[in-house]
Amino acid sequence: MRITGFEVITVDIPLRMSVDHALAKRKHARNILVRADSDAGQSGWGECCPREYVTGESIASVREDLTKHILPRLVGRELDSFETVTAHLTEILDELARNQQAAVCAAELAVLDLVGRATDRSAGDVLGPVVQEQARYSGVLATADPDEVKERCGFMRKFGVDAVKIKTVITLDENLQLLEIAREILGPDVRLRLDANAAWDADETIRQLEAMAAFGIEGIEQPVPADDFAGMQAVTAAGLAPVVADESLCSLEDAKKYAEGKGCDIFNIRVSKCGGLINAGRIKRVADEAGLRCQLGAQVGETGILSAAGRQFATRCSPIWCEGSYGGLLLEEDITDPDVTVGPGGFAPALTAPGLGVDLLLERVEARRVDSFNLPS
Repeated sequence: MRITGFEVITVDIPLRMSVDHALAKRKHARNILVRADSDAGQSGWGECCPREYVTGESIASVREDLTKHILPRLVGRELDSFETVTAHLTEILDELARNQQAAVCAAELAVLDLVGRATDRSAGDVLGPVVQEQARYSGVLATADPDEVKERCGFMRKFGVDAVKIKTVITLDENLQLLEIAREILGPDVRLRLDANAAWDADETIRQLEAMAAFGIEGIEQPVPADDFAGMQAVTAAGLAPVVADESLCSLEDAKKYAEGKGCDIFNIRVSKCGGLINAGRIKRVADEAGLRCQLGAQVGETGILSAAGRQFATRCSPIWCEGSYGGLLLEEDITDPDVTVGPGGFAPALTAPGLGVDLLLERVEARRVDSFNLPS
């Protein structure tokens, strides 16, 4: 059995609510899907969410990288075994740059889904065995409007999540108001952490964390710009809250730099920005060796394809926090079966079917298609 070709599809799916933070405002999910086809009539699907402010990638750059640098190396590839295909994907990954992580993720997931289906293996096997039968996901609060904060916190309280990440704004007074509302509605037992999305410098981060001490903040994600390594080191050394590297952490080299240089306490591993499942596992091993922890992150608006990949990581790698699988809670409609949207309490089961563990609802993909091309054409 061999790979005969690929289709690259751009989709656009409206969000049920606006998601706002310091680096972007988003009301639609515009993502790239990749379908890998075999001569046996099987297909596998992958996805990425290009974000220029994260990996430097755009829809256009991902399409170009897939066309010129990635997919031609996979067309005609024999699907002789899960292990040999994984080894070939790793070779491709190691030759690509930091600003090609999302592109290789979409291709990798499609091929892992395809070879998994062909060999009756889970794509998650690249990460190791399932170690927990379900994952528990956090809520995410991404608005500074007081009325919306109250409404969304009220929903999360009723939904029963045990942890919430709050997207902060620039000013301390507004952030204190956010925290006061959230703590009042969510109660004292829900764990709170913050995501500044690179809005501050090190001094401002320390000032704000000191002022927020009474709220019991359990983590501060990407407080300074992604290229401010010294700033990340300074905030980490201050020890006011565990520091999470997100936009700073895309590649394996980033992981090694931050582990060796004590630039954070926690890696935020998002499958799309980190180059797929294989690289997610390698970055997790760097963290383990350095005594650091990991969380599972997500791109805003990812569909059930990336959510399924994230679920593989969540149930095999035991991250301290999980984000994603928001599916029908955030998207106007998701495109996979089964529906992998988190359930009450934020709980969601491990996926055990071959490949990524989900099938595509093709009529929904067609309804959201913006454009597409095939390779070979």
